[in-house]
Amino acid sequence: MAAAAPVQSLKEETMCSICLEYFTDPVVVKCGHTFCLSCITRCWEGLQTDFPCPQCREISQNKTLRPNRHLANVVEILKQLQVPSATTEEKNLCREHEEKLKLFCEDDQEPICVVCSMSRDHKTHKMLPIREAAQEHKEKFQSYLVCLKKMLQDVLDLHCKEEMKVTQLEAKFKSQRARINNEFAKLQTFLKKEKSCHLRSLEDEKKKSLQKVKETVTNLEEQQSVLRSLISEIDSKSQQQDVELLKDVKSILNRNDNVNAQHATYSTIKETEEESDKAKEVNLQRIFESLDWRWARSFAAAVTLDPDTAHRELVLSEDGRCVRRRDEAQDLPDTPQRFTKYIIVLGRERLSSGRHYWEVEVGDKTAWTLGVCDEAVSRNGKITLSPGNGCWTVWLIDGEYKARTFPSTLLTPRVPPRAVGLFLDYEAGRLSVYNVDDRSLLFTFSGVSFPPTLRPLFNPHDTDGGRNAGALRILPGTGRE
Repeated sequence: MAAAAPVQSLKEETMCSICLEYFTDPVVVKCGHTFCLSCITRCWEGLQTDFPCPQCREISQNKTLRPNRHLANVVEILKQLQVPSATTEEKNLCREHEEKLKLFCEDDQEPICVVCSMSRDHKTHKMLPIREAAQEHKEKFQSYLVCLKKMLQDVLDLHCKEEMKVTQLEAKFKSQRARINNEFAKLQTFLKKEKSCHLRSLEDEKKKSLQKVKETVTNLEEQQSVLRSLISEIDSKSQQQDVELLKDVKSILNRNDNVNAQHATYSTIKETEEESDKAKEVNLQRIFESLDWRWARSFAAAVTLDPDTAHRELVLSEDGRCVRRRDEAQDLPDTPQRFTKYIIVLGRERLSSGRHYWEVEVGDKTAWTLGVCDEAVSRNGKITLSPGNGCWTVWLIDGEYKARTFPSTLLTPRVPPRAVGLFLDYEAGRLSVYNVDDRSLLFTFSGVSFPPTLRPLFNPHDTDGGRNAGALRILPGTGRE
């Protein structure tokens, strides 16, 4: 019995921890563990970097495998080695009768001797000769082995895939982290530049204002001197006799009129300065609005029109940037993507992540609709272009600008827009619409859980007897300064 333990230990040392069989073409990985060449190759299949040891999980940057020829020789020797067990004879005897185990009881699933088979406990049971029963169970075990090995292979494959997922997830989040850092670095650079520019302008304004105030203070000091002198002279004159009082009266009256006129001028200057301060506050607010627009504009996207979605009464330019309405329907292919109920065309671009900005020239048109919609929006049925139906749009109609919320939100632009900017921040759930002419924000749809895929939406509306015959034109690049 003592000899069996070392042999068993040796056998365990020559078995692969992946397939649980004797090593085949054993190779050593960086950490020192050994595996079958085919087993470790299968585990690392698909990996380009970061190769984990299946046993200790140590990561190797290179797929370095060293053949273990000495262990391969030991395995071959062990396979040929037949070591008889000192306890075999004892194990093959019945413990109760010390007779050879020649039969197998099918009911109790155990080997028994002939004496046992005639006992009360076994005599009604089904018996098989030990060799025949062993052969049947060998065949059964072989079928088990086939299934178990397949299960083991499935587990190994799944294990390798999960190990690969760890690497892929690390790479994915590393990429996303780099993207976030890059986006915020760009934003910080943009804001730093804008801040520097506006602070310089503010400093220049400060210098001009201080110089102006200093000049005003000097003038006021001079006026004080003039006023004191005039007051003293008039006070002295008023004490004199009639003739003396009236001497040089014309000079005194003229100087008094000049002082009154100058004082009125300072009052006007004060009112003008107050109005100027209010104008500067408004201008500062517009600077902030312009800053928001300029940041959005840094995400300019190339948007073009998709002719397969265009209603039959829409005419698209060859470059896919211009759309206008015609009074008669064209003979165009009937596709499931084409709008048949509404005079709409979609952009080719499918937006499912990131930030995107584009500008559309509306010119003097009296009606239009612009925005984004769910790619799965109905092309045939009658729907309201509202967020509830997967559409986020603004429009001009009947002389009013409105955001198509529910109910609609009236918009009051400072100047009528001749170009409209649209900024989609998909992850933030935000669609902002800008008046490009004065760089002001018209409206923002915020806190939106957008569908998987969005498309830009364009509707030039009816021609209105020629008054609204103009086209909607997507401006190239970042649009107009």
